[in-house]
This record gives sequence, structure tokens and C-alpha cells, in this order.
Amino acid sequence: MVLRGILFLLFVITIMKYAKGQNSDNSSTVIPLLDTQNMPLVALFDTTKLNQVLKIAIQKEVEDTMNQMIQKEVEDIMNQMIPRIKQAVIADIGNEPGKEQERPAFTASLTSSKNLASSEVVIFDKVWLNMGAAYNQDTGVFTAPKTGLYSISTTVMSYYTTMLHCDLWKNNQKLVRAFGTKLSTGTLNVVVALKKSDTVYVKHAGGREQIYGNHRSTFSGYLITE
Repeated sequence: MVLRGILFLLFVITIMKYAKGQNSDNSSTVIPLLDTQNMPLVALFDTTKLNQVLKIAIQKEVEDTMNQMIQKEVEDIMNQMIPRIKQAVIADIGNEPGKEQERPAFTASLTSSKNLASSEVVIFDKVWLNMGAAYNQDTGVFTAPKTGLYSISTTVMSYYTTMLHCDLWKNNQKLVRAFGTKLSTGTLNVVVALKKSDTVYVKHAGGREQIYGNHRSTFSGYLITE
């Protein structure tokens, strides 16, 4: 085993020595060897494709290394960009469920037609959107979770033969009125400044009147800016 190792080492050293002095166009090289009987031998090696083999091997190694470097750089860039993009999108739409950044917004409609008593708060019972859970579908009241400017709107539709008078209220203050008669609608849109915990709701303002349901009467609002 030791002798074979010595022979192999001599072989490699000799190849390196001769390769330095060989022209790339040479097709062979003569290398002296020793056999197990310590008798001089001569081996002839074909080197025609040696340069090509080395070139292919080096190119493959360089390509693999470059691909790994490029892949790592792309992954690093994506890891940096994804959180920034997500943050920008969230900041733009103001919506990340369960987070403080969630922008308050709601839309609700009235499922069934009903008779309204004097000063009765209209409860829009079908909730289509309730970001921030600030609208209470059991009371019909929206409670501002943040201080800011809000866009509030409502559309109320009167029943077949009656008139309908509804007011928009902020806390205990009446703001504006919507009116409809004989299947017509009254619509109002306002921008109102609300402090945290202020309430907004629609209240009936007439005598015994009816409001049309079937999702024809709606109540909506959202935070414009803090």
C-alpha cells in the first residue's frame, strides 16, 4: 500500500511537471515510471482533450458558484422587499385583521320592512362589512374606535303608501335628515369629525311610518384619516 501511494504521488508530480512544459497542441506526453521491480518504464499519455476537459470542469464550477451567489442575492433581496411591500399595502388600505392598524369601516342593510316607532333607532341588521367591529348590528349604533374624520352615509326607502323621516345622529346631537315617500329613497352623505367612543346612528323622526327592507335601506361609514 505504501509503495502504491509513493508511485501515485510520483505520477501526479511528474504530470504537473511535464504539463507546465507542454504545448497545448501536443497530443501526448512521455512520462517515466518505475515498476515494482524498480525497473525504468515509459508510459505514453494522450493529452489531446486535457485542455477541453479542464475548461469544461472549470466552467461548470464557476457557473455553479455564480448560480449559488445569484440565488442567495435574490433570496436576500426578496426577504428584504416582501416585508416592505406588505407594510406599504397595509398602510395604504389600512386593513390587517386583528391589528391596531385596521381601518374602521362598515356597511349594513335592512333585511325586512318594518313599522318604526317615534324616535326609534333604525337597526340595519345585515352586516356586509365591519372592519374593526365598531358597528353593533344589535343596536344599529356605530362607535368610533379612533379619533378622526369619518365618511358616513345612509339611504332609507319609504314603504308603499307612507312617508319616511330619518335623522343622522352623533351622540345626542341631530345632524341631517333623509326623507322619502311612496317607495322613494332619501339619501345623505356627510363627513364628520368623531372622537374615540363617539357614536353615530340613524333615528326615525316621524310618527307611525314604515321603512322598506329587502336591503333597499343601508347604513355605511369609514375612517378617512386620523
